[in-house]
Amino acid sequence: MNLNDDQSYIQGLRRRDFRVYEIVFKKYYPQLVVFVMRHIGDQDVAKDIVQDIFFKLFESSQSLPDDFQLKSWFYKVARNAAVDYLRHLQVVDKNKFLMAEAMLATADVDEDIDDEVYGKVNAAIASLPEQCRLIIQMNVVDGKKYLEIADELGISINTIRTQISRGYKKLREILSAEVDSLILFFSLK
Repeated sequence: MNLNDDQSYIQGLRRRDFRVYEIVFKKYYPQLVVFVMRHIGDQDVAKDIVQDIFFKLFESSQSLPDDFQLKSWFYKVARNAAVDYLRHLQVVDKNKFLMAEAMLATADVDEDIDDEVYGKVNAAIASLPEQCRLIIQMNVVDGKKYLEIADELGISINTIRTQISRGYKKLREILSAEVDSLILFFSLK
């Protein structure tokens, strides 16, 4: 078999002769990498794309027609793969851009919501009875544990538990209507 032209290669490819695959690979791989790289500008990605092209050739090699033009097939598939890759980049870039815009817009809304909610919660805490308010602030705002609060205020840990339980119940009552109105307010914005 004369392995100097594409038609001779086709027969070997159909038989899955690895010696022919090696010859075809060595002949076309470097040229195809350069061709794809010119289109996409990234040598590593170009190498991956060309390797995929050789894999496609291997998968379909047993059913190659007699008039199969190996060189033109390689360049046609390489061009299409490069275009597909660039389209994929555009979609990814567009999605990243849209996500960044959404995050920027959402950040402002979240800050507004946080400030609004923070103000409402502080007002609700301020409306609690003095001892209850102090205990809630020490626990929630200062992050103190029940035992620390009990020691600092000189009262039993059970009183702390009771006051925190009552405080949270009262806060839920006060803020339940506020939460609904805050959600409605920000969904209309």
